[in-house]
Amino acid sequence: MHSRTFGNLLITLLSSFVGVSSPRAQGLSASGTISAATAGGGSYNYTIIVSNGVGASVSVGSFWYAWVPGQYYLPTAPSSVQVPTGWGDNIANSDVSSIQYFASSSSFYISPGSTLSFGFTSTNTPAVIFGNAPNHPGTPIGTTVFYSSNFSGSQQTSVITPVPEPCALALLLAVIGAFGIIRTRDTPPRN
Repeated sequence: MHSRTFGNLLITLLSSFVGVSSPRAQGLSASGTISAATAGGGSYNYTIIVSNGVGASVSVGSFWYAWVPGQYYLPTAPSSVQVPTGWGDNIANSDVSSIQYFASSSSFYISPGSTLSFGFTSTNTPAVIFGNAPNHPGTPIGTTVFYSSNFSGSQQTSVITPVPEPCALALLLAVIGAFGIIRTRDTPPRN
């Protein structure tokens, strides 16, 4: 009984760290993760991995990172944006910012079951990018709207999930492992 409970806890914790989501029966089934690496000079390179689930019935043709209609979440504009072949970008800028990513044609859409990598460089630290929008408390900066075509058609709002740095993940696994060892020692032997 204890091992099943511990196993369920472990699966729940790990799935929250890697952005696992349940598949949808139709429409968009988009999700994403974001990771960071130091670029030097006070800048950071961010990589966004966007997936369209196998259960989706439409492709992803565009998405607007750090934005919902009328709200921009990036505290400052990125210094550069990286896109895969066949995709473009637009840095939307007012007092705060967001990034529009869009396919140049339907042949570059993210089809069901597929994944693409995007990126940007910013002076905002991972603690800032992985946190809540300073201008909209309680709203994650990674809030993103996905579209089935070029900012039209079916849409889905999701949060791009931060991927912990390897050292943070290793610490989490060490704590979970220590908990399991302590729990095993406290369990009376079975007859």
